[in-house]
Order: sequence, then C-alpha cells, then structure tokens
Amino acid sequence: MAGITPFYDHAGITIYLGDARDILPSITNVDLVATDPPYNIGFSGYDGYGDSLPEHDYVALLALLRRFPRTAISHYPEEMMRYVVPALGPPHHVSAWCYHANFSRRFRLINYYGVKPDYSRIKQPYRNMDDKRIVAALANGSEGSSLYEWWDDIDQVKNVSLEKTEHPCPLPERLVARILALCTEPGWVVLDPFMGSGTTLRVAKILGLQAVGIEISEAYARIAVERLSQEVL
Repeated sequence: MAGITPFYDHAGITIYLGDARDILPSITNVDLVATDPPYNIGFSGYDGYGDSLPEHDYVALLALLRRFPRTAISHYPEEMMRYVVPALGPPHHVSAWCYHANFSRRFRLINYYGVKPDYSRIKQPYRNMDDKRIVAALANGSEGSSLYEWWDDIDQVKNVSLEKTEHPCPLPERLVARILALCTEPGWVVLDPFMGSGTTLRVAKILGLQAVGIEISEAYARIAVERLSQEVL
C-alpha cells in the first residue's frame, strides 16, 4: 500500500506497526477480518495501549471494520452488546467460546458479519453411540456430527502453555484455527487489525492463507515475527 512501509512482509504475511485508526483506511483486498480487539475495560497490562478509550471513540474504532465484507470478532458478551453491535450492527451469526477460568467471565462471543460459519466442516464425536441412527451413520463412514455453535473444548492460554508469550491476553491457536476453518476459503486474505502477538497471522500461515496484521506495540509485533518463524506446535 502506497505510503505505508510494512514492519514485516514475507511469504504472504504482512505486518504494519502503528495505530489501526491510521492504517485501516489504506488496507484493501481483504476477504475476512478475524480479530479479538482490546476490550476497553481498563485492563492495565498491555504494552503501549491503555484500554480505556471514551465509549464513543471505541465504538468509532470498531466501526472502521464496516468497510470490509466479512468479519469475525470476539468479545465479552456485555461489551459485545455495548460496543460491537453499535459499531457493526446486529450480527448475522454468533458462536460462544466457553472455558474454565478462576474469575467470573467464563465465555466470550464470536459475532459474524457478512459470513456464515460452516459448522459441517468440523466434526465432533457422536455422544449417544447406542442410537440406531448414529450406528448407521458410522457404518456409512460418518466421522461425527457437525460442530455446534457453542464450544467448551478449548482452554485459555495458560502461563505454562507452549503458546504463552509476553502478551497478557492471547487467544488460543486452536480457537483461531477453528474460526478460520469455519469461515475462509482457499486463497483468502485475513486481516487482524489488533494483532497482538500474532496468533491470527500464525494460524493463517499454517492453514495456507495470506494475512495482514496491524499492531500498535512494537514489542508485540516483534513477538509475532518470531512466532511466524517457529515450527508448528
């Protein structure tokens, strides 16, 4: 893009360092935005970002995503209704990620705009193995039932996880891989305008997709570049 120098650009993966509000207007040719933005709840652990924009400014920031044809965005439920819906409108589809945690907030929503997640792409084991219909399906080569719209089989990234970096709030690679698997087609370009430590870009690379990331913290951008060079866990 004219006038913007990438921080990193290699093998179909591009990173821009700076404020998403400055860079997003120049981003084009994106097939899907997949992002987990800072939640604007006053979290103090980010490098270079205060997480406490005035409500109007935060909604305006998220509203910049309206210009892209398809978006999958995760957030806490209350903030999803308070911020994301005013910014992007009512979602076309919703998934829920439920996880074990030692605090009160134990699930997040993924809102989909302009794209319908295809749950038939991911199979889960049948539960009632004595059901005659399931027995017949297995005999005919079925690998399981289609994924539900709520997921309780993916844990948060723990301090002892191999995925853990200096970034305080990463999404699990399995979660991002699931979202991308449900929503993308071969050859698509995925954009994460709040890239953090680069999970979306790393997963996109693993899946053979192109990706663009924007990150305001140089420290986190450098972590992302390092992760892009690592082998698959």
